Amino acid sequence: MDDRLARIQAKLAALPSTEGAVLDPVLTEQQVLGFEDQHGIRLPEEFRQFVTRIGHGGYGPTYGLLPMDRWIPPRMEVHGKLAESFPFAPDAYVSAWFGGEGGPTFPFPGAITVVWGGCTQYTLLVVTGSGRGRLVEVIAGSDVVPHFHTDADFLAWYERWLDFTLAGHRDLTWFSHQMAGDEPELVDTLVNDAFATRRNAAAYTFITYPGPSASLLDVLAQALSTEPHPIVRKTILRALGAQGEQGRDLLPAALADPVPDVRRLAASLMTTNTRQGIRLSPKLRRTLADHLPVEDDRSVRDTIRWLLDWSHR
Repeated sequence: MDDRLARIQAKLAALPSTEGAVLDPVLTEQQVLGFEDQHGIRLPEEFRQFVTRIGHGGYGPTYGLLPMDRWIPPRMEVHGKLAESFPFAPDAYVSAWFGGEGGPTFPFPGAITVVWGGCTQYTLLVVTGSGRGRLVEVIAGSDVVPHFHTDADFLAWYERWLDFTLAGHRDLTWFSHQMAGDEPELVDTLVNDAFATRRNAAAYTFITYPGPSASLLDVLAQALSTEPHPIVRKTILRALGAQGEQGRDLLPAALADPVPDVRRLAASLMTTNTRQGIRLSPKLRRTLADHLPVEDDRSVRDTIRWLLDWSHR
């Protein structure tokens, strides 16, 4: 663990000053023990080491890491909840992606809040339950099912944030959906991993991946044709669209997808946004016009008609 902490400290020091990478002072052992005793838990060791040896609160995803006095939101007034198990397990929620009953409303038992993402979105650290030590994204008071970050623990999660920042990912908006790894590792996950959640995270990472190889387009197109889960296919479409004109030219393959939502997204991603409005290349305009008469889903037909009517050539 010492090596991991040293790597994080070195990467923090390597960030440009424009990042404002400042952490609040570390917590004392007595402060951490006081929190743990009050709630009948022990914090995951990786997080514990971070807040007692590197810093607590400050630089991090979205609005930064929360200090200890905000680990439990004001609405969580009953002590002992942290000792109850968090009600979701990593990689066990894929069936819920299609809707149905959502998770419990905030507060969630068995987890502290480490990041506020704006509005009612939070990043939690599980302290009790099968996901102990893992980070999980939740939207309070909604039926959106929580999703776990792929990182094994807090240190891996925070180091990935530093790596993405240093590598120059084009946009960190998708960070909670993405995963660590270089291009070969991500491709292997996208093509071979047994868990749809991990394949989805690999596809999300390619949306912002800096400096992709020339072969990535072919890899994404092949993955799209063999991926069994429609949610992952939709993310692959987003990754293709993010690769520019060459990627958008591969999107028409998804117009044959059996799931209307996938076809509708493929059509929408064929456009680009300009100051004059949305633009559709002549080639893709012809493709959508040719597909319109054979499309059997009304919502997809309506989307295509709208795109054809309102896009610029």
